[in-house]
This record gives sequence, structure tokens and C-alpha cells, in this order.
Amino acid sequence: MANKDNAGNSEPETQPIKSALIAELTWAQLYTKAMQKDLVAISTAVSKGETITGEPTMKETAAKLHDELQTANSTVGELSDHAGIRLAPVKS
Repeated sequence: MANKDNAGNSEPETQPIKSALIAELTWAQLYTKAMQKDLVAISTAVSKGETITGEPTMKETAAKLHDELQTANSTVGELSDHAGIRLAPVKS
């Protein structure tokens, strides 16, 4: 089924949804790239023993990050299902 705009042109109903989804996915890609850079820097600092202060805070932050990443992974799975694709799991 199609909607007609003010000029009388037909447009599929899903176009606004698709455009919004593409915008959200683009934002998510940029956000995850920035997050990846931060995680690499944090991991490097931790592995080199550069973290002397703030250990209780780091534990809380790590737990929060873990929860956020699990939620993001669930969301990606749902979007993949709706798009009719199933991405292969990332191997560690």
C-alpha cells in the first residue's frame, strides 16, 4: 500500500521508517567506533597497570558498560530479525 504526498506522488509507507532506521544505524556505527577507541585505550591502561585510583568506580562503570553492551547486542539481534538477516556471531 502506498501513501500520496501533497503533490500526488505515491510513496511506500515504509520509506519514513526505513529512513529513520538508516539514520539510527549510521549513528550507532559512529558511536561504536568511538566506543571502540575508548575501550582500547582503557584496556591498554589496565593491562599496563596504569590504573591506581578509582578501582571501585571502575568496577561500577565496567558493570554498567557490560549491561549496555548486552542491551545493544539484543537490539542488533532484533533489528537483524526484522530485516530478515542473521549476522554470524563474533568470535573472541
